[in-house]
Amino acid sequence: MIKIRELLPACILVMVTCQGWASSAPQEVTFPGKGMELSGTLTISSDAKQAPAVLLMPGSGPTDRNGNQPGLQTNLLLDLSGSLVKNGYATLRFDKRPVARYQSVWPKTNPEISKFFSFENHLADAKAAYEFLKSRPEVNPERIYILGHSEGGLIANQIAPDLKPAGLILLGSPGRSMAEILRDQLMRSISAIQDESLKKTLTSDLDRALTQLTKEPVSPTDLHPGLQSLFSPTNADILHGYFTSDPIAKAKHYAGRVFIANGEMDVQISAISDAQPLHEAYGAKSHLEVIPNASHNFKSVTKPTDPGFAGPVHPKLITSLLDWLKVK
Repeated sequence: MIKIRELLPACILVMVTCQGWASSAPQEVTFPGKGMELSGTLTISSDAKQAPAVLLMPGSGPTDRNGNQPGLQTNLLLDLSGSLVKNGYATLRFDKRPVARYQSVWPKTNPEISKFFSFENHLADAKAAYEFLKSRPEVNPERIYILGHSEGGLIANQIAPDLKPAGLILLGSPGRSMAEILRDQLMRSISAIQDESLKKTLTSDLDRALTQLTKEPVSPTDLHPGLQSLFSPTNADILHGYFTSDPIAKAKHYAGRVFIANGEMDVQISAISDAQPLHEAYGAKSHLEVIPNASHNFKSVTKPTDPGFAGPVHPKLITSLLDWLKVK
Protein backbone atom coordinates (compact mmCIF):
# COMPACT_ATOMS: atom_id res chain seq x y z
CA MET A 1 0.00 0.00 0.00
CA ILE A 2 1.26 3.46 -0.86
CA LYS A 3 1.49 5.53 2.31
CA ILE A 4 1.33 9.30 2.29
CA ARG A 5 4.83 9.60 3.68
CA GLU A 6 6.02 7.87 0.52
CA LEU A 7 4.25 10.47 -1.61
CA LEU A 8 4.98 13.61 0.32
CA PRO A 9 8.41 15.21 0.28
CA ALA A 10 9.60 16.84 3.48
CA CYS A 11 7.78 20.11 3.31
CA ILE A 12 5.53 22.70 4.20
CA LEU A 13 8.86 24.51 5.52
CA VAL A 14 26.26 31.74 10.31
CA MET A 15 25.46 34.07 12.98
CA VAL A 16 26.10 37.77 12.32
CA THR A 17 27.59 39.35 15.39
CA CYS A 18 27.33 42.96 16.39
CA GLN A 19 29.51 44.45 19.10
CA GLY A 20 27.86 46.91 21.44
CA TRP A 21 24.41 45.42 22.01
CA ALA A 22 23.67 44.47 25.59
CA SER A 23 23.11 40.83 26.46
CA SER A 24 19.64 39.40 26.18
CA ALA A 25 17.87 36.62 28.04
CA PRO A 26 15.01 34.76 26.35
CA GLN A 27 11.76 35.08 28.28
CA GLU A 28 9.10 32.38 28.30
CA VAL A 29 5.78 34.13 27.64
CA THR A 30 2.14 33.21 27.17
CA PHE A 31 -0.65 35.10 25.46
CA PRO A 32 -4.24 34.35 24.48
CA GLY A 33 -4.75 32.88 21.03
CA LYS A 34 -8.09 31.93 19.48
CA GLY A 35 -9.74 29.98 22.29
CA MET A 36 -6.48 28.81 23.89
CA GLU A 37 -3.31 30.08 25.52
CA LEU A 38 -0.20 30.07 23.36
CA SER A 39 3.41 29.80 24.56
CA GLY A 40 6.45 31.45 23.10
CA THR A 41 9.85 33.04 23.59
CA LEU A 42 10.35 36.78 23.73
CA THR A 43 13.97 37.90 23.38
CA ILE A 44 14.90 41.53 23.93
CA SER A 45 18.21 43.21 24.62
CA SER A 46 18.44 43.92 28.36
CA ASP A 47 18.72 47.68 27.86
CA ALA A 48 16.17 47.93 25.05
CA LYS A 49 13.91 50.95 24.88
CA GLN A 50 11.44 51.09 22.02
CA ALA A 51 13.37 48.45 20.09
CA PRO A 52 12.33 47.40 16.58
CA ALA A 53 10.88 43.90 16.68
CA VAL A 54 10.22 40.85 14.50
CA LEU A 55 7.45 38.29 14.91
CA LEU A 56 8.66 34.95 13.49
CA MET A 57 5.99 32.65 12.04
CA PRO A 58 6.74 28.89 11.68
CA GLY A 59 6.11 26.67 8.68
CA SER A 60 3.40 24.05 8.23
CA GLY A 61 2.40 21.17 10.47
CA PRO A 62 3.49 20.87 14.11
CA THR A 63 6.40 23.27 13.64
CA ASP A 64 7.51 24.86 16.89
CA ARG A 65 8.98 28.22 17.81
CA ASN A 66 12.47 27.11 16.76
CA GLY A 67 11.41 25.94 13.31
CA ASN A 68 11.49 22.25 14.29
CA GLN A 69 8.99 19.41 14.36
CA PRO A 70 9.21 15.75 15.42
CA GLY A 71 11.89 14.03 13.39
CA LEU A 72 12.88 17.22 11.56
CA GLN A 73 15.23 19.72 13.16
CA THR A 74 16.33 22.84 11.31
CA ASN A 75 16.51 25.50 14.05
CA LEU A 76 15.78 27.99 11.29
CA LEU A 77 13.71 30.37 13.41
CA LEU A 78 15.96 29.98 16.45
CA ASP A 79 19.02 30.92 14.41
CA LEU A 80 17.29 33.79 12.61
CA SER A 81 16.14 35.14 15.97
CA GLY A 82 19.70 34.99 17.29
CA SER A 83 21.03 37.04 14.39
CA LEU A 84 18.22 39.60 14.70
CA VAL A 85 18.66 40.01 18.47
CA LYS A 86 22.42 40.47 18.07
CA ASN A 87 21.63 43.35 15.74
CA GLY A 88 19.26 45.15 18.09
CA TYR A 89 15.88 43.60 17.27
CA ALA A 90 13.45 42.10 19.74
CA THR A 91 11.94 38.83 18.55
CA LEU A 92 8.86 36.79 19.40
CA ARG A 93 8.64 33.11 18.45
CA PHE A 94 5.76 30.87 19.47
CA ASP A 95 4.55 27.29 19.27
CA LYS A 96 1.63 26.86 16.87
CA ARG A 97 -1.52 25.09 18.03
CA PRO A 98 -0.56 21.76 16.33
CA VAL A 99 2.55 21.47 18.55
CA ALA A 100 2.24 18.53 20.96
CA ARG A 101 2.64 20.67 24.09
CA TYR A 102 -1.02 21.69 23.62
CA GLN A 103 -2.41 18.14 23.37
CA SER A 104 -4.43 18.54 26.55
CA VAL A 105 -6.67 21.14 24.88
CA TRP A 106 -7.05 19.43 21.51
CA PRO A 107 -10.62 18.32 20.69
CA LYS A 108 -11.50 14.63 20.37
CA THR A 109 -13.98 14.33 17.47
CA ASN A 110 -13.10 14.75 13.80
CA PRO A 111 -15.34 17.78 13.12
CA GLU A 112 -14.06 19.55 16.24
CA ILE A 113 -10.45 18.73 15.40
CA SER A 114 -10.86 20.10 11.88
CA LYS A 115 -12.36 23.36 13.16
CA PHE A 116 -9.74 23.69 15.90
CA PHE A 117 -6.87 23.46 13.41
CA SER A 118 -8.55 25.59 10.75
CA PHE A 119 -6.56 28.12 8.75
CA GLU A 120 -8.78 30.84 10.23
CA ASN A 121 -7.63 29.89 13.74
CA HIS A 122 -4.00 29.96 12.61
CA LEU A 123 -4.55 33.48 11.26
CA ALA A 124 -6.21 34.55 14.51
CA ASP A 125 -3.31 33.15 16.55
CA ALA A 126 -0.81 35.06 14.42
CA LYS A 127 -2.74 38.29 14.89
CA ALA A 128 -2.82 37.68 18.65
CA ALA A 129 0.95 37.16 18.68
CA TYR A 130 1.44 40.42 16.79
CA GLU A 131 -0.77 42.35 19.21
CA PHE A 132 1.05 40.83 22.18
CA LEU A 133 4.41 41.94 20.77
CA LYS A 134 3.01 45.37 19.98
CA SER A 135 1.82 45.77 23.57
CA ARG A 136 5.28 45.29 25.08
CA PRO A 137 6.72 48.56 26.45
CA GLU A 138 10.23 47.63 25.28
CA VAL A 139 9.05 47.46 21.66
CA ASN A 140 8.49 50.28 19.19
CA PRO A 141 4.94 49.58 17.91
CA GLU A 142 5.70 51.44 14.69
CA ARG A 143 8.66 49.20 13.82
CA ILE A 144 7.31 45.67 14.04
CA TYR A 145 8.03 43.29 11.17
CA ILE A 146 6.42 39.92 10.47
CA LEU A 147 8.71 37.15 9.26
CA GLY A 148 7.09 34.01 7.91
CA HIS A 149 8.66 30.84 6.57
CA SER A 150 6.71 28.60 4.18
CA GLU A 151 3.14 28.40 5.58
CA GLY A 152 4.19 31.17 7.97
CA GLY A 153 4.82 33.36 4.94
CA LEU A 154 1.32 32.70 3.63
CA ILE A 155 -0.09 33.63 7.04
CA ALA A 156 2.01 36.82 7.11
CA ASN A 157 0.79 37.67 3.62
CA GLN A 158 -2.85 37.18 4.64
CA ILE A 159 -2.80 39.22 7.88
CA ALA A 160 -0.57 42.10 6.77
CA PRO A 161 -3.27 44.27 5.14
CA ASP A 162 -5.19 44.37 8.44
CA LEU A 163 -2.26 44.70 10.86
CA LYS A 164 -0.15 47.05 8.73
CA PRO A 165 3.28 46.03 10.10
CA ALA A 166 6.36 48.07 9.24
CA GLY A 167 7.39 45.35 6.83
CA LEU A 168 7.03 41.75 5.76
CA ILE A 169 9.80 39.15 5.51
CA LEU A 170 8.61 36.23 3.37
CA LEU A 171 10.95 33.24 3.25
CA GLY A 172 10.13 30.35 0.93
CA SER A 173 6.56 31.61 0.82
CA PRO A 174 3.78 30.52 -1.56
CA GLY A 175 3.03 32.77 -4.50
CA ARG A 176 0.37 30.46 -5.96
CA SER A 177 -2.63 28.57 -4.71
CA MET A 178 -1.58 25.97 -2.17
CA ALA A 179 -3.64 23.47 -4.15
CA GLU A 180 -1.36 24.00 -7.13
CA ILE A 181 1.77 23.79 -5.00
CA LEU A 182 0.62 20.64 -3.23
CA ARG A 183 -0.28 19.02 -6.55
CA ASP A 184 3.18 19.80 -7.93
CA GLN A 185 4.83 18.31 -4.85
CA LEU A 186 2.76 15.13 -4.87
CA MET A 187 2.92 14.61 -8.61
CA ARG A 188 6.70 14.42 -8.47
CA SER A 189 6.29 11.28 -6.37
CA ILE A 190 3.28 9.91 -8.23
CA SER A 191 4.98 10.35 -11.60
CA ALA A 192 7.81 8.07 -10.47
CA ILE A 193 5.44 5.12 -9.88
CA GLN A 194 5.90 2.37 -12.47
CA ASP A 195 2.41 0.91 -12.19
CA GLU A 196 0.41 2.94 -14.72
CA SER A 197 -2.96 1.91 -13.30
CA LEU A 198 -1.96 2.99 -9.80
CA LYS A 199 -0.48 6.21 -11.15
CA LYS A 200 -3.75 7.00 -12.93
CA THR A 201 -5.82 6.26 -9.82
CA LEU A 202 -3.66 8.41 -7.56
CA THR A 203 -3.65 11.32 -10.03
CA SER A 204 -7.43 11.18 -10.45
CA ASP A 205 -8.04 10.95 -6.70
CA LEU A 206 -5.60 13.75 -6.00
CA ASP A 207 -7.32 16.09 -8.46
CA ARG A 208 -10.72 15.13 -7.08
CA ALA A 209 -9.63 15.89 -3.51
CA LEU A 210 -8.09 19.23 -4.47
CA THR A 211 -11.22 20.28 -6.37
CA GLN A 212 -13.57 19.20 -3.59
CA LEU A 213 -11.61 20.89 -0.79
CA THR A 214 -11.28 24.10 -2.77
CA LYS A 215 -15.07 24.24 -3.03
CA GLU A 216 -15.84 23.38 0.62
CA PRO A 217 -14.17 22.02 3.77
CA VAL A 218 -15.34 18.45 3.14
CA SER A 219 -12.88 15.67 2.31
CA PRO A 220 -13.81 12.92 -0.17
CA THR A 221 -14.30 9.65 1.67
CA ASP A 222 -13.32 7.18 -1.05
CA LEU A 223 -9.76 8.19 -1.88
CA HIS A 224 -6.92 5.75 -2.47
CA PRO A 225 -5.38 4.75 0.90
CA GLY A 226 -2.15 6.52 -0.05
CA LEU A 227 -3.96 9.86 0.00
CA GLN A 228 -6.36 9.34 2.90
CA SER A 229 -3.99 10.59 5.61
CA LEU A 230 -3.32 13.94 3.97
CA PHE A 231 -6.95 14.49 2.96
CA SER A 232 -8.49 13.13 6.16
CA PRO A 233 -11.61 14.83 7.60
CA THR A 234 -9.45 16.32 10.39
CA ASN A 235 -7.51 18.32 7.78
CA ALA A 236 -10.54 19.54 5.83
CA ASP A 237 -10.83 23.03 7.29
CA ILE A 238 -7.17 23.95 7.12
CA LEU A 239 -6.82 22.61 3.58
CA HIS A 240 -9.90 24.55 2.47
CA GLY A 241 -8.36 27.67 4.00
CA TYR A 242 -5.08 27.03 2.21
CA PHE A 243 -6.69 26.39 -1.14
CA THR A 244 -8.91 29.48 -1.08
CA SER A 245 -6.16 31.91 -0.02
CA ASP A 246 -4.77 34.02 -2.86
CA PRO A 247 -1.34 35.44 -1.95
CA ILE A 248 -1.09 37.53 -5.12
CA ALA A 249 -4.44 39.25 -4.53
CA LYS A 250 -3.55 39.87 -0.87
CA ALA A 251 -0.20 41.37 -1.81
CA LYS A 252 -1.95 44.16 -3.69
CA HIS A 253 -3.61 45.32 -0.47
CA TYR A 254 -0.44 45.83 1.57
CA ALA A 255 1.44 49.10 1.24
CA GLY A 256 4.49 48.38 3.42
CA ARG A 257 7.98 47.20 2.54
CA VAL A 258 8.53 43.53 1.71
CA PHE A 259 11.63 41.33 1.74
CA ILE A 260 11.16 38.10 -0.25
CA ALA A 261 13.76 35.32 -0.26
CA ASN A 262 13.76 31.90 -1.83
CA GLY A 263 16.36 29.18 -1.90
CA GLU A 264 17.71 28.59 -5.39
CA MET A 265 17.43 24.83 -4.82
CA ASP A 266 14.12 24.87 -2.95
CA VAL A 267 12.04 21.96 -4.28
CA GLN A 268 8.93 22.92 -2.27
CA ILE A 269 8.48 26.59 -3.20
CA SER A 270 9.75 27.85 -6.54
CA ALA A 271 11.84 30.97 -6.99
CA ILE A 272 10.33 31.30 -10.48
CA SER A 273 6.69 30.27 -9.90
CA ASP A 274 6.24 31.65 -6.37
CA ALA A 275 8.84 34.22 -5.31
CA GLN A 276 8.97 36.14 -8.58
CA PRO A 277 5.16 36.56 -8.90
CA LEU A 278 4.99 37.64 -5.26
CA HIS A 279 7.73 40.20 -5.88
CA GLU A 280 5.85 41.55 -8.90
CA ALA A 281 2.55 41.69 -7.01
CA TYR A 282 4.05 43.69 -4.14
CA GLY A 283 5.66 46.00 -6.66
CA ALA A 284 8.35 48.60 -6.18
CA LYS A 285 8.18 48.34 -2.39
CA SER A 286 9.45 44.75 -2.46
CA HIS A 287 12.95 43.29 -2.64
CA LEU A 288 13.66 39.77 -3.94
CA GLU A 289 16.69 37.66 -3.05
CA VAL A 290 17.23 34.21 -4.55
CA ILE A 291 19.78 32.62 -2.24
CA PRO A 292 22.30 30.55 -4.23
CA ASN A 293 22.72 26.88 -3.32
CA ALA A 294 20.09 27.11 -0.59
CA SER A 295 17.28 24.72 0.32
CA HIS A 296 13.70 25.42 1.40
CA ASN A 297 15.04 25.79 4.94
CA PHE A 298 17.83 28.10 3.74
CA LYS A 299 20.63 25.66 4.45
CA SER A 300 23.58 25.33 2.05
CA VAL A 301 23.21 22.44 -0.40
CA THR A 302 24.98 21.33 -3.55
CA LYS A 303 21.96 19.95 -5.40
CA PRO A 304 18.15 20.15 -5.11
CA THR A 305 17.88 16.57 -3.86
CA ASP A 306 20.05 17.24 -0.78
CA PRO A 307 17.96 17.17 2.44
CA GLY A 308 18.82 20.77 3.31
CA PHE A 309 17.77 20.57 6.97
CA ALA A 310 21.05 20.67 8.91
CA GLY A 311 23.72 23.29 9.38
CA PRO A 312 23.69 27.05 9.83
CA VAL A 313 21.39 29.41 8.00
CA HIS A 314 22.87 30.40 4.64
CA PRO A 315 24.98 33.53 5.35
CA LYS A 316 23.64 35.30 2.25
CA LEU A 317 20.14 35.27 3.72
CA ILE A 318 21.35 36.82 6.98
CA THR A 319 23.39 39.58 5.38
CA SER A 320 20.74 40.43 2.79
CA LEU A 321 18.01 40.59 5.41
CA LEU A 322 20.01 42.75 7.81
CA ASP A 323 20.96 45.13 4.99
CA TRP A 324 17.29 45.42 4.02
CA LEU A 325 16.24 46.10 7.60
CA LYS A 326 18.71 48.98 7.86
CA VAL A 327 16.71 50.93 5.29
CA LYS A 328 14.00 52.90 7.11
